[in-house]
Amino acid sequence: MVGRADVRRVGAWKFPVHELRQDDEILARLGRGGWFKTYLGSGQRVDLPNGDRWIVRAIGNGGSALPIIVDSQRRRVATAGVSHGTYGITGKDFACVLYPKDKTFIGRENKWILRQFEDELATITRSPLSVFAAHPVHLGAVLMSFVLVRYGLPEESAPRVPAFHW
Repeated sequence: MVGRADVRRVGAWKFPVHELRQDDEILARLGRGGWFKTYLGSGQRVDLPNGDRWIVRAIGNGGSALPIIVDSQRRRVATAGVSHGTYGITGKDFACVLYPKDKTFIGRENKWILRQFEDELATITRSPLSVFAAHPVHLGAVLMSFVLVRYGLPEESAPRVPAFHW
């Protein structure tokens, strides 16, 4: 996708609850989401206009839960992880980094940058949830960015014990 797209609420309880729209074109229909449903539940349903169905859910990896998007044949579309204050998003044919544009002292940041190598691919806005892609961006990377800017990763809030040295 290239250009601006917004997530709009279209329903309350039954599918679809949200739509990712670019002008009058629907890029994806999204089911009910949330931290609990993504990381501990069945996942968030995503229907694409071409008939494909994706699920945004989490997998366990080395004691932590990582968000992953899988297609209807359970093949990985995108996955994410955290390292040194940034999120890494990878897929079959892409890899990018998501990081906050401006740091805040309280709460989560509102503007995020999605970057691949030296190119700033897109700007993600948390409220209202939207994306502005200056370069072509994989839809899986955009949807994963939405999950990360809204919910983060469970391991980020885990207590850490500082290393003790004699």
